[in-house]
Amino acid sequence: MNTAALDQKFESDFRFYLQSELAKRSKKNSRYSLRAFAELLNMDASSVSQILAGKRKASTKVIEQITSTLGTHPDMKRTFLEANKYKRSTPDLQTNEEKFALLAKDSFAFISEWYHIAIIEFVSVDGFKNNPAWIARSLGISAVEAREAIARMIRLNIIREENGVLLKTYKFATNFEPGTTSAAHKQLQRDIVSKALAAIDNVPQEEKDITSMTMAIDIAKLPEARKLITKFRRDLCAFLEDGKQSRVYNLGVQLYPVSKKIKDTDNEN
Repeated sequence: MNTAALDQKFESDFRFYLQSELAKRSKKNSRYSLRAFAELLNMDASSVSQILAGKRKASTKVIEQITSTLGTHPDMKRTFLEANKYKRSTPDLQTNEEKFALLAKDSFAFISEWYHIAIIEFVSVDGFKNNPAWIARSLGISAVEAREAIARMIRLNIIREENGVLLKTYKFATNFEPGTTSAAHKQLQRDIVSKALAAIDNVPQEEKDITSMTMAIDIAKLPEARKLITKFRRDLCAFLEDGKQSRVYNLGVQLYPVSKKIKDTDNEN
C-alpha cells in the first residue's frame, strides 16, 4: 500500500487515529464504551481518555503497544513513532488565556448535527436538566435524538456524566482547523445558516442581532481577515460566557463574495 493510500485511510496524527478507531467501534456497536476500548488496549480508561482528549502525550512505549494491539499498518506505525519523536510544539489558538481544544475530525463527523453542539453548551446553563425529554422540548428536537446525542458524546469523551450531572470535557472546544473542511463541517454550517434564517422571522428583535455589511475588499488580506474573525469569535465567546449562563446562542459570521472575479465576468462577453 503506497503512502498516499495510507494517508487517505488513516489520520497521520496518533490521537486522531485513536479517536477514529474508537468511533468505528462505537458506530458498529452503540453500547461500545471507552472502558471497553481501554480494556482492548490493556490500559486503564483514565489514561486512554487523557490521550484522546489531548491532555496527555502518548509515549513511544504506549504507541508501540496500541498499534500492535490494533494491527496498525507498519508504515503508519513508523509515522506515529517518528512524529512522536520529532514533533514540535505548535502555537495554541488562545483567547483570554483559554485554550480551545480541537475536536478530532472523526469524532466531529458523528456529532455534526447542530443539536450536538447545542447540548454541549446547554449543560452549562443554569437550571439544565439531564433529561432527554426536557432537552428535546428545549431545543425543538425529538427525545430519541437527544438521548442518542448524549450517549454518543459520552462515548466519544466530549461530555461526561458525574453523579447524574452532565459536564463538558473541555471548557472551550472548536471544530475549526485552518485550511481544512469536510462534509460534516459543511452540514453544520448549513444547519446554522438555516436556523439564522428562521430567527429573522421568529425571534424577537431584542433577543437577536442579525446584520450584514457589503464591501469592496483587497482579497490579499483575506488570510489576515480570517485570523481577526477567529479572534473576534473567541473574545466574544469568553465575554458572553463570563457570567450567569441562561440560554444557548449561535453566532454566525459570514464573509463571502457576491461578485465574480473581473476576468471571469469579461470572459462571458
